[in-house]
Amino acid sequence: MDVSILILAAIFFVLALIVKFLKSSLNGSKSPDDSSTKHYQYQPIKKLCTANELSFYQALVIVTKGKYTVFSKVRIADVMAPKKGAYNKSDWWRAFNAIAKKHVDFVLCDPLTLEVKMLIELDDSTHNRQDRKERDKLVDMAAASAGVEIKHFKVRKSYDYFELEKSLFGIEEPSTNEAAQA
Repeated sequence: MDVSILILAAIFFVLALIVKFLKSSLNGSKSPDDSSTKHYQYQPIKKLCTANELSFYQALVIVTKGKYTVFSKVRIADVMAPKKGAYNKSDWWRAFNAIAKKHVDFVLCDPLTLEVKMLIELDDSTHNRQDRKERDKLVDMAAASAGVEIKHFKVRKSYDYFELEKSLFGIEEPSTNEAAQA
């Protein structure tokens, strides 16, 4: 009698497992605890940029004079990718993952084609940390290998527009003769 109860319990257990398996198969293998079905709660982040980033963004918009569209906080993997044919599948993914969760502060693009023209990093005091130095080195090397220009600027309380334009585009200050002729 004890053996028959154990056999019935085992059969019941196996049937319960089969029902659970079939139920999860019909539901696309998603259990109620699956993270894709959880109802997480979120809150808005009111501003896209910090005060320092906003100040620099405003200066960029002024000095680019509509010749470029300025984007902020752009994922690096959206402006470059591991070189085609240079890697096997595993190494390609490793190279992609190295940049996939990193962002640059600003990207200048052609306003008509949105072709990437320049990446810009705004360096605050956190860029002095060793982990940030390593991150910046990776980003600089990735940009160089992709042939994308990248420039770094130190955070300032305010920006001299002429100096910023000169640093970005190499514009020379007009000489006194040229200024007099103008």
